[in-house]
Order: sequence, then C-alpha cells, then structure tokens
Amino acid sequence: MTEDMEEKKEYSIQHLVNWYFGNYCVKKCHENDEILKDHWDKLQEFAKKNPDMKMTHKEFIEFFARHMTICIFDYKERKRMPSWKEVSREECIICKKFGIKW
Repeated sequence: MTEDMEEKKEYSIQHLVNWYFGNYCVKKCHENDEILKDHWDKLQEFAKKNPDMKMTHKEFIEFFARHMTICIFDYKERKRMPSWKEVSREECIICKKFGIKW
C-alpha cells in the first residue's frame, strides 16, 4: 500500500481540539489572551458535547474551517498552519506558562 493510499488514524475529538488550539489558535492569536481563552473554552465545550466523535487531523481541519464559528479568520486562513517562526517566542502563551526562554 502506498503512502497516498494508506488510511490515516482517527483521533478523539478531545485530542483534536487540543492539537488544533496549540498548533493553530495559539500561533495566530498569541497576542490576545481573551480571544484564546474564549476559543479554548468553546473548543472544550464542543469536545464535551461530542465525546465519541473521531476523525483524522485533516478531516478536523476541514471541519473546523467549514463549520466552526469561533474563529474570525476566513476559510483559507483557518486551514493554514503557521510556523513557530511567525510567533515571537516572548509572546507565546505556552512559552510564558512554562517559563521557556528562547
């Protein structure tokens, strides 16, 4: 089976919302703690309401971009994963929380 034909693993919705928040939300909205808190709370609420939901990372990105209304960005930007180079490490809430100095 080639890599293109290989089925991707499905993950719990809790895993996916945590992954999306850390890799998309934090990188894009790191300058606004209020927005991040709001998005975190809404994603956690969604996961609690759908505890049995599973999908691949790719499916979740598409689902989030098309159906979730918590994000101010357009469809294309919701799907784009920014690199950590786009985030000033001094501003990163994860780095601040764990006292990581770069």
